Amino acid sequence: MSVDAHWYSTLFGWYAGASWFVAMIALTIMIISYMKGKGYFAEVSNEHLHDLGKLLFAFSIFWTYLWFSQYMLIWYGNVGEETGYYKLRKDDYGILFYGNILINFLLPFFVLMRNDNKRKYGTLLLTSGAVFFGHWWDYFLMIKPGVIHTAHEVMGHSDHGAGHDGEHAGEAAHSAAEHGSEVAHAAGGHAESVADAAHGASEFLMGYNLPGFFGNRDVHWIFEFILIDILSNIGISSTYTCKGSIFGREFYITTYNN
Repeated sequence: MSVDAHWYSTLFGWYAGASWFVAMIALTIMIISYMKGKGYFAEVSNEHLHDLGKLLFAFSIFWTYLWFSQYMLIWYGNVGEETGYYKLRKDDYGILFYGNILINFLLPFFVLMRNDNKRKYGTLLLTSGAVFFGHWWDYFLMIKPGVIHTAHEVMGHSDHGAGHDGEHAGEAAHSAAEHGSEVAHAAGGHAESVADAAHGASEFLMGYNLPGFFGNRDVHWIFEFILIDILSNIGISSTYTCKGSIFGREFYITTYNN
């Protein structure tokens, strides 16, 4: 929760704990299934796996209850300091936001609702793997937007500081013209170090944004480019330039129909 310093939720501890608990049940099912396939745990029967499947089903619903409780209370209270957390994730990370509910609630709910599915090794193993990945997805959604926002802030302050220090460096260079080359060298070195700090912040942002493929803007231009490529191949569009931005870097792609 400290990643989003101005946001707080009294349910966050329960929510995060439930997420870990569901992931633990899913991992337990996967390990037991793997070990039984290797000939171990001979005394573990279908009844035991059936009970673990019921636990996975029940606590997936419990996790959803906590997710909805946290969301509903923040939505109903409509306090700007709290709603910003969900607004950022819904607007800029829609695939992650709605995919979180799809993988962690709808999938285990409808698959494990059938009693016989909780006794089938293959079905239970695949569902557990999806739920385990889903709760990694959940934590990724908790952390990434806040860290990216912090990186933006760091980059903004660095650029702002570089501008001010550039002015000071210019004054120092002017003074150096009067007082000697040593001051000029010191001023130049200081401006260079500030520029390196700003560049480092920029690299941090670009590097951490590597999974940014899940952002809405990235997905939008990819689908746009695919559509234009299809239209070009059937002769509807002859030339089209598509501006893209992925992994934090902008570029242009031009398609031609020859």
